[in-house]
Amino acid sequence: MHFYSQNKQLQIISYHLKKSFMKKYAKLILASVFLFSMTAMAQEQTPPPANAGAQNGMRQGPRQQVSPQLRAENIAKALNLTDAEKAKVQEVYEKNDVIFTKFRAEVKRDSPDFREKFKALRDAQDADLVNVIGKEKFETWQKIQAERRQNMNNK
Repeated sequence: MHFYSQNKQLQIISYHLKKSFMKKYAKLILASVFLFSMTAMAQEQTPPPANAGAQNGMRQGPRQQVSPQLRAENIAKALNLTDAEKAKVQEVYEKNDVIFTKFRAEVKRDSPDFREKFKALRDAQDADLVNVIGKEKFETWQKIQAERRQNMNNK
């Protein structure tokens, strides 16, 4: 019986040693997981994207210029223009692209009469478009553009 009680005591001591050993490892594992997660979270912090200002309504740098061909395709798709009308619209955009590029090179944006001159050029382009597609389709195009601008401002 004495042997049994001594064996029982050894089992109890062994059990308690294993339990304390497991507690230490559990604490070590928990601390390791905590430290790993903290470093992982620190690594995930990234600087804001380059176009973050654009989301707030502020532009970052110059706008991308859309090609005359793409603009002609957009207006043709929106207004169901014929191929002949689309080609003429593209010619108008190509001609005015040269004019606008030259204008931007010669006149500074902070010039006092920049807006007036730019508006005059835009009105001339609009008049050319009216001659090509007609007044009714042009007004429809202006409504579509106004809706797009409104949607962009609401984002």
